[in-house]
Amino acid sequence: MKIFPLAVGMLETNGFVIAEGQDAVIIDPGDEAFLFSEIIKKNNLTLHAILLTHGHGDHIGGVPQLKDEYPDVPVCCHEKDARMLTDPAKNLAIHVGKNLQLREPDVLLKENEVLNYGALTLHVRHIPGHTPGHIVFVSERNVFAGDTLFAGSIGRWDFPGGNGNLLVSSIREKLLTLPDETVVYPGHGPQTTIGEEKRSNPYLNPNFNPDMLAW
Repeated sequence: MKIFPLAVGMLETNGFVIAEGQDAVIIDPGDEAFLFSEIIKKNNLTLHAILLTHGHGDHIGGVPQLKDEYPDVPVCCHEKDARMLTDPAKNLAIHVGKNLQLREPDVLLKENEVLNYGALTLHVRHIPGHTPGHIVFVSERNVFAGDTLFAGSIGRWDFPGGNGNLLVSSIREKLLTLPDETVVYPGHGPQTTIGEEKRSNPYLNPNFNPDMLAW
C-alpha cells in the first residue's frame, strides 16, 4: 500500500490519498483540494471514493472542489454525521466564518462494513464520541483514525454531539484491540502506533475519567 499524507488548511488537518496498485481513495480532504488531485494525476491513480471520518469542517472542506472534478466519485460517511455535511452550523465551519454547505453524502457507511475498491480493501469501525458518526478506516496494519486517537492524546468531546466516556470506551474496544504494530494516522499531528498509545497515552489510563476534565 502507498500512503500519501497531506496536512492542509488553517488547522493542518491530515488528509490522505491511499492506493493499492492504481486503485485509490481519498480520506478527509479538509482543504486545498488541488493537492489531492495532483497526487491522483501524478501517479496515474484511479480514484474510487472520497471517505470522511466525520463531518467537521476542517475534514470536509475540499470535498466540493473534488466533486466538481470527479463528479462520479462517491462521497462516503457514517449516517449519524451525514447532516453535518449540509449544515455549516453543525459542521462548525460557521465559527470560522465559512459557509461550508455540501451536498448530502452519496454513500452511508456502517460499522464493520468492508470496502473493496479494486485491489484496495478497508474495514470500517464506528468510534463515536468526538462526533456521533465518527468512523475510522483500517487497512492491513494501518488505521486512519481521524479525530479519535492522536499521539499522546484523544479527540475533543466538548463539541455538539461529543461524549468523552463513549469516545474512551470506543477507543479501548475497537482501536486498542488492533495489533500493537498497527500504525495510527491521526487527523492532526504525527503518526503513532497502537502499542505506543497503550503504553503512554494518559487519556487511556484506566483511572482517567473524562467527566473530570474541564475544557
